Amino acid sequence: MLDYNIFMASLPDQWTLTTALLIVSIIFICLHTLRSNRSSMAAPKLPPGPTNLPVIGNLHQILGKPRHESLWQLSKEYGPVMRIFIGSKQFLIISSAAMAKEILKTQDHIFCSREFFQATKRLTYNFVDIAFSPHSSHWREMRKLFVSEFMGPKRAKLSRHVLVTEMESVIRSLSSHAPSNTTEVNISDMCLEIVKQTVCKVAFGDNYRTQPSKGPSWDVMLTETMELLNGSVGDSFPLLGFFIDWFSGWNRKLNDGFRNLDAYIDMIIDDHLKHNTGEEIREEDKDFLHTVLDMSSKENDSGYRVNHADIKALVMDILTGGIDTTVVTLVWAMSEIIRNPRVMHKLQSEIRSCTGRIQKVDELDTTKMAYLKMVVKETMRLHTPAPLLIPHVSVSDTQVAGYDVFPGTAVLLNAWGIARDPTTWGDNATEFYPERFKDQDGDFGRDRFEMLPFGGGRRSCPAMNTAPANIEFVIATLLYWFDWELPSGIKCEDLNMENGGTLVVGKKTPLYLVPTKHKWED
Repeated sequence: MLDYNIFMASLPDQWTLTTALLIVSIIFICLHTLRSNRSSMAAPKLPPGPTNLPVIGNLHQILGKPRHESLWQLSKEYGPVMRIFIGSKQFLIISSAAMAKEILKTQDHIFCSREFFQATKRLTYNFVDIAFSPHSSHWREMRKLFVSEFMGPKRAKLSRHVLVTEMESVIRSLSSHAPSNTTEVNISDMCLEIVKQTVCKVAFGDNYRTQPSKGPSWDVMLTETMELLNGSVGDSFPLLGFFIDWFSGWNRKLNDGFRNLDAYIDMIIDDHLKHNTGEEIREEDKDFLHTVLDMSSKENDSGYRVNHADIKALVMDILTGGIDTTVVTLVWAMSEIIRNPRVMHKLQSEIRSCTGRIQKVDELDTTKMAYLKMVVKETMRLHTPAPLLIPHVSVSDTQVAGYDVFPGTAVLLNAWGIARDPTTWGDNATEFYPERFKDQDGDFGRDRFEMLPFGGGRRSCPAMNTAPANIEFVIATLLYWFDWELPSGIKCEDLNMENGGTLVVGKKTPLYLVPTKHKWED
């Protein structure tokens, strides 16, 4: 028979038992909480979207048409906040002004970073530029430098002087041919030359190298770079991406494209460094690159000093972001003006009325041209330069329209679709009608998000304050001096308005017009 005392001695005392029960209870509660959390994490409230297929995701649903158009059609079925997969890569698609405001203003501090793509890493010298680099203290310093030194009052004054000089040269050239009324002018090439010369002279000086010393031409080099910045198929297939890009030849294309761009940037910088070794350059004669190179020898007030890679990345941003978007907007504007005689007549009447017969369009004149501003805004609305904004990436957990969004989520804002949304712009949303902007105030991308030609929030284009005025000046000058028409045999309604391009979308075919020098009535 078991001894009772031995039995009692073998039992834990009351304190030990209580402690054990408490520990077991805590473990049970923790396990239950963990299981509940896992359960809730396993079923987050995700945005709606089309069913994705293994491996390719929703790729089959956006091929065949421009991506922004395919995504706009899908958003009509799944709503303004939509989830899709391109390969194994998940994207949040934003397709309304209200949701764009949520991303770019209300939660701008969360959706302020960038995606890591192979090409952008290479072309931005390991993400040290301002357009594609992730949000960081380095990015803030680079953007501050760019805005103060390239977009500041001193450089803006120089930019206007250079632009006026370029337009005077263009007017002289056109005037020598205009009397014949038969000479076709390639407006696309002309606009590229105007913008290229203006931007590059302000950035790199009057004597910058207009063409690379070897490799493809400047135009081809820039086009190839823009295509590369759009990303590769491999970016959407992490496991097989390297092999896909290698077999398709994309890696070789990236290597060649970067080598050509890098050599051109090195050439521009070397020219400045050689110039700097001679006599000292007066402050008023320094271009942007001179100024930035000077900064590389000392720290700024924040203790930051730019290095060689930073400078090259800034040059890359100027070449890719400061030229193409303005050129395509100018070409689209002239295309819409020529195919809408009512608009052209009304616009020319305003320009010539405000300017008079002084034989020169002045910056102060354009500030008084209300209809001109409407035409430029309508062009940027109907032909958004970047139909899909550079992806924004979330940096923390959040919710959008009640849906769960996790850190690292890439967000694509369909600026093209938002700017053509009939719920915002009416039944004529796809028509060119500048009068829709009459009596409309507010800055788009800051406090209004119905159109996003310059993006929005802290990642908006730094040129959003200056680019429209430059576009207005070029258009006003061309329409003041000349009457324009399409080449013989082409009707307004037959003008090819197809778009082409990747990151920046312009007119697919060049625009040719015939100028006639305007004759004033006595």
